[in-house]
Amino acid sequence: MMKQNLVDFLLRFSRKDNSKRYKIISLILGSIFFLAILPGVFMVIGFFIKNYVTINLNKIIELTISIIGIITGLYFLIWSTLTQWKIGSGTPAPNAPTQRLIIIGPYKYCRNPIEFGAILYYLGIGTFAGGIIVGIISCILGFSVGSIYHKFIEEKELEKRFGEDYIKYKKNTPFVFPKIKIENK
Repeated sequence: MMKQNLVDFLLRFSRKDNSKRYKIISLILGSIFFLAILPGVFMVIGFFIKNYVTINLNKIIELTISIIGIITGLYFLIWSTLTQWKIGSGTPAPNAPTQRLIIIGPYKYCRNPIEFGAILYYLGIGTFAGGIIVGIISCILGFSVGSIYHKFIEEKELEKRFGEDYIKYKKNTPFVFPKIKIENK
């Protein structure tokens, strides 16, 4: 019942015509939360677990994982957000959602490229801040929290908003991890 109430609550935002200023403020607040506060919480948990679990990696390997995770994660986050802004006339923020179903750009490869980018970013930033254990824990927590929200709340809301088009898209497109097609010509 609570899940249904949350879905209905989110649906109300999709019916609003939000100003550009409102969307920008939503993006800024969402960015602060998802790029600083949430990974900070995940890293605190990772530092706690690091007291009990050890993986010794060469610092160069950890730095490489950090750089690749942060850059690739931010790439997917920015690409997905720009696609939502330009194509969907909205943002990733639930209070200023897209107005159209997006199935191109990063959304051609998976339904949740923002979550994909976020978990790579969390792996990178966590590894940079505290080592590979903190990075892995941050990545796992990001994937878990994101997937629970997307699977049980956001997907229900998108099914109600976009109907059969979303159901077809959902059936043909992976959840978080992108499909990569290599075509022979």
